[in-house]
Amino acid sequence: MKLLHPDIPTDLSDVEDVTPLLYTDDKLRGLHIENAAIVNLRLKAMAIEESLIQKTDFSQTHIEKFETKDSRFKDCDMTATSFANSSWHVVEVIGTRCSGIQLQTSKLKNVLFKGCKLELVNFRFSTLENVIFEDCMINDLDFYNATLKNVTFSGSSIEDISFAGAHLKNVDLSDAQIMSVKNTTGLKGATINYEQLMFLAPYFAQEMGLIIKT
Repeated sequence: MKLLHPDIPTDLSDVEDVTPLLYTDDKLRGLHIENAAIVNLRLKAMAIEESLIQKTDFSQTHIEKFETKDSRFKDCDMTATSFANSSWHVVEVIGTRCSGIQLQTSKLKNVLFKGCKLELVNFRFSTLENVIFEDCMINDLDFYNATLKNVTFSGSSIEDISFAGAHLKNVDLSDAQIMSVKNTTGLKGATINYEQLMFLAPYFAQEMGLIIKT
């Protein structure tokens, strides 16, 4: 699957201290933000467009309305950050720690997560379309009642993942290393490989109430 790439200008404006802008500008556009600390803040709204954000710490920040478009987040820290009800459109998230990130009821379209650590991530009731999780370390992703269309887990390691109540269309797990899955009935519509089928068979049997003689 091919994704759209962020359209980021080459003549970005370098920002040494982004904090004042967070309280004066509704939208940050055309910026290069690096080594910034946006930590433990509560913001009503924040929009980032056509920007490059590197080595920036967003940990424990709560943003009521977050929107980002045509942007790249690289080597950032989004630990325990709340982006509920957010919008991500043509965005790359690379080498970023996303532990405990809250993305429930959000919309993600043409988004790449590459080389990220995603654990205890909440995608409940979210909509993901044209999204790739590439070479990520995944531990406890919750897609409860989410809608996933054209979503690929490529080269990722999945320790725990739940699709309970989710609606899947063209979701490809066949190139991932799966170690644990909750609610296997939620996998309807997903693509897996034969080895994964053999691994998941006991989970399927358990949820169906089958007794297996050995």
